[in-house]
Amino acid sequence: MKTVKNLILSICLFFLFLAPAQAGLINSAKVTEFNNNINTVASKSEYDTTKSLEDMIATVVRILLSVLGAIFVLLTFLAGNDWIQAAGNEEKVRKSKDTIKHLAIGLALVLIAYALSSYLGKLVASVLLK
Repeated sequence: MKTVKNLILSICLFFLFLAPAQAGLINSAKVTEFNNNINTVASKSEYDTTKSLEDMIATVVRILLSVLGAIFVLLTFLAGNDWIQAAGNEEKVRKSKDTIKHLAIGLALVLIAYALSSYLGKLVASVLLK
C-alpha cells in the first residue's frame, strides 16, 4: 500500500513540475496557429469552427469529470450495498466503511484538481494571450 501511495505521489509531483515547463512552450502565436489549423480541417468537414482550443479542452475536462462522478456514485452504491449485506460481520462493515472513506477522499482530490486546473488554466491563458 505504501508503494502505491509513493507511486501516486511521484506521478503527481512529476506533472506538477512538468506543467510549468509545458506552459512556457505555448505562446499566443502557437495557439492562433493551432486554431487556424483546426479551423481549416474543421471547415472541410463542416464542423462548428467557432470553438477555441480552450473550449474544446474544457469540454473534454467536463466529460471526464462526468465519467468520474458516475464511477463514484456506482462505487459508493456498491460499498453501501456491501455494508448492508454484511449482516453484522465486523470485517465486511469495516471494509465497506474504508471503501466509502477512500471514495470520499478520491472525490475531494478530483474536485480540488479540477478547481486548481480551472484557476491555473485561466491564469496561464491570461498571461500568455496578453
